[in-house]
Amino acid sequence: MTSGGLLQKAAEQQTGESNLTPSSTPPGERRSLENVQTYSLSRTFGLIAGGMVVPFFIVMWFGGVFLGENAGYLSAAVLLLSAGVTWFFIGRPAPASASTIAIGMSFLLLLSSNFAIAILFTGEMSLGEIDLDEDDDMIVVKIRQNGGSGSYEALVSITHGGTNAYASTLDFSIDREDGQGDYGWLKIPVSDFYSGNALPSTDYVMSIEVDTNSWTRTLDANHLTRTLTGVDVSAAPSFSTQDCEGAKDRCLSGVALGVTAGLLGTSQEYIAPMPLADFDLKVTMTYEGSVAIDYPSVSVDHTVAAWDSSGGAYGSGSAYIGLDAATMKLGGSTEATDVSSSIILKEDWEDVGYGCYELEIQGSNTSPWSNGVVEHTSYYVYEETNRDDSGQYTSESWMEVSSC
Repeated sequence: MTSGGLLQKAAEQQTGESNLTPSSTPPGERRSLENVQTYSLSRTFGLIAGGMVVPFFIVMWFGGVFLGENAGYLSAAVLLLSAGVTWFFIGRPAPASASTIAIGMSFLLLLSSNFAIAILFTGEMSLGEIDLDEDDDMIVVKIRQNGGSGSYEALVSITHGGTNAYASTLDFSIDREDGQGDYGWLKIPVSDFYSGNALPSTDYVMSIEVDTNSWTRTLDANHLTRTLTGVDVSAAPSFSTQDCEGAKDRCLSGVALGVTAGLLGTSQEYIAPMPLADFDLKVTMTYEGSVAIDYPSVSVDHTVAAWDSSGGAYGSGSAYIGLDAATMKLGGSTEATDVSSSIILKEDWEDVGYGCYELEIQGSNTSPWSNGVVEHTSYYVYEETNRDDSGQYTSESWMEVSSC
């Protein structure tokens, strides 16, 4: 053995030179490692989709549409099922293991916050439509939040002409849906805050606070004008040319009564209809202090008027007032073509004679809108006219006058 050979080997060991090639992973092991990494990534995405995204959309799309107020039960069921699937997916670790505890804590947090992921898809809360439910006589306030859910408290206050009329804390849930999205509603009975007419210039203003949101809205004045302030009454004459007494060729056969009731205008000359008002009307005609016509009391409930027809003596016993106008005809026993209405025949009056008649109407507001009474009196003169050469009157007249 030569010294050169020994020295050469020592030098190779010190310098690291050798015949060995650099270490490298075999191709088969490298492919196996890539497969493990791909599987781990797929597993992670699977956990996110199965444990959070899919449950969220199940609850948001199916819970709000089909279950409404019961969507909370669906949320709990879907979360528990998702937690169980996730637990099986990661290999069913022991209940006391860190993985199981982490899964449980994560899903409890999701359940308590009604899906934290929903924050990314939930729209801002806003005040929607404010309508009137005429059947229940309630103001209905919609609060919208597309993609939202959960229960809230709303601080609601209403002022009338600047004076406090209502204040309350109301609970509501975002658990309904329409063509415009998700919403919850508040219902407030009008009788809880009504204190007088909004029209002509005394608005009701509602303020609402929910969490950090606040809104103010002026309520529809037409919905909140319920107190009767103006009434009027008329008696249109119907004349006959037959069966008149004496030599008269024209005589009074009866009168057609008409009433007007509603909101008295600022000019005191116009009465506007009030379709949501409830009130009673009483019409009486007197002659020289004696009752000539004592018409049955008329009750009006949201445009529907009703009274005792007394077997047809006072028409059908029903009519409408306040739909298109504030006027209404009161029925009588006989149709008269010259006034296009039914009339109360003169022969059916309790007292009759030539002279001045007072026709009075009383309008009584119905609680809770008001306890006040408004009145009006019209005056008519019934007399003979057109005296002939022999001194006989040949006609009769019925004319409205300013007073008797």
